[in-house]
Amino acid sequence: MKKIYILCCMLPLSLMAQDFTEVQTGMKNFYYSAADVADIDHNGTLDIVINGAIDSDGDGNVDSTYNEVYQNNGTTLLPFAGLGADVTHLGDIRFIDYNNDGLMDIISTGLSYMDVVNYKQYRFKNTGTGFIKEEELPGKIYGSLDVFDFNHDGKPDYALNGTQYAHGGGFRNSLDYYKNTGAGFVMTENWVDGTQNGSFKVVDLNNDHFLDLVIIGSDINGNPVSKVYMNQAGTLTPAQDLPPIAAGKIDFADFNADGFQDIVIIGRDGNDEGYLAVLMNDGTGALIPQVIPGNDVSDMSLSVGDLNNDGYYDFIISGNENYNAVVKTYLYDVSNHKFNEGAASGITELGGPGLVQLFDFNNDHHPDILLGGFDWSVSDLPSQTKLFKNNSTAANAKPTAPTQLNLTRNGSRFNFTWSGASDDKTPVNALRYEITVGSLPGAYDIARYVVTTPSWFLELDPAIQNVYWSVKSIDASKVYSEASAQSVLGTTEIKSEKQPVIYPNPASDRVYIKGEKISEAEMYSMDGKKINITLNRDQSIDVSHLPKGMYLLKLKIKNEITTKKLTVK
Repeated sequence: MKKIYILCCMLPLSLMAQDFTEVQTGMKNFYYSAADVADIDHNGTLDIVINGAIDSDGDGNVDSTYNEVYQNNGTTLLPFAGLGADVTHLGDIRFIDYNNDGLMDIISTGLSYMDVVNYKQYRFKNTGTGFIKEEELPGKIYGSLDVFDFNHDGKPDYALNGTQYAHGGGFRNSLDYYKNTGAGFVMTENWVDGTQNGSFKVVDLNNDHFLDLVIIGSDINGNPVSKVYMNQAGTLTPAQDLPPIAAGKIDFADFNADGFQDIVIIGRDGNDEGYLAVLMNDGTGALIPQVIPGNDVSDMSLSVGDLNNDGYYDFIISGNENYNAVVKTYLYDVSNHKFNEGAASGITELGGPGLVQLFDFNNDHHPDILLGGFDWSVSDLPSQTKLFKNNSTAANAKPTAPTQLNLTRNGSRFNFTWSGASDDKTPVNALRYEITVGSLPGAYDIARYVVTTPSWFLELDPAIQNVYWSVKSIDASKVYSEASAQSVLGTTEIKSEKQPVIYPNPASDRVYIKGEKISEAEMYSMDGKKINITLNRDQSIDVSHLPKGMYLLKLKIKNEITTKKLTVK
């Protein structure tokens, strides 16, 4: 059984209160809302998309589903584009450049007051001047979306979790994976068991460059579940059962700057009691709960970022506690590795269900707050959507960009590594990176996304002849560096690694690995089950005990992972 550490929440006198001021915007007041941020117009400021419902006639009752994109001009947020009648609430929404044209598209899910029975999912293409619907599919409510590149081909995929109604089959929960083929998406239904009123994140927990998954929520019987799935050679395999939590949210950050991503989780346990904890990563991907007591929050929202400008990730929550709306901040104390409840002034406390999002609205290198939810201080409980500017004047410099970029090629696999980045506040281990890869100078038509390690790999089409790439560093306040000097490498210039060879293949007794020295070897069946093997000094592996069939060999060479198929006859 994992140990659970209890953290005492105290506010040291040395912690100064964070001061915020509301920014007047053109945003509507949304009910049951979700939001995402991205720079849709390439003007250097972050814009917002919100899905939710509104009180269209002003009678105090929510009556219309409404989704809107708001443009950030550096001073305020103004309506930019609506999404027409194809809108959702009680779901989620995300920006995603699914066609790699440099314009952020949108995916959304939920239900509409125009059709409360058939839950919908929509994909909207960014035309540069607005958004047009490209796909309408069955969707989910009480769930969440996440965007990532699971198969490392540079094309952003996504997954959708939540509750779906199947005609004739009743309600069910599933987490479905949508693989981006470049010409559309292919769905893997029930990629893992889904949840209702939950949350999930796809994140590399053990720094092997393969994306893992953490999920919480209620199963179809209403029981809370929390699970970790580790990526074993492309297959998500159950690895750890966490304290079961329902009706909650999760996010991730490297709080203690050890180079591994931790998970913050808030929700309700099996006794319907509040639960708040940071699950600290032990360096192998195993998560150890450090509970923060004294919280009984429901209908919560959550976001991570550096709130006190010390360079370390903190987090903010919003929701309902004892029939009151609450907004709380928790600051990481590097001296004793605890999370202390902070103080923030100038914020209207709004309760859930709603949203909270930390992002740098005005490019002053300090995280601002987008907040939505119900105002419990007013008798008719109106829902509001507000933006609060961080008034801190403390210096926070941009991180420096990486200076040492290196690319090696191993067959169709391109291995990108970089170093030389730094920051005045955030430790190097806690920096994130945006990598952009294009087929032409300055382009990013091959890949563009954020990773949590100073290296990554792509499995690219052999037809790609040139690779132009650069990297930006990102600190804990979500401030981006300038782009590194672009590395321009054609196929004749790329360092070619010797491909390891396994022989004989097929094998019946023993298989040998020829090439550079293998530091680790793992074997998996095609259904993702790990097989017990021993790597001998002569780089051989005994397979005589294995049933006939196809297997995957996962080989580690100089911190790079290579996967080979092996047939046992």
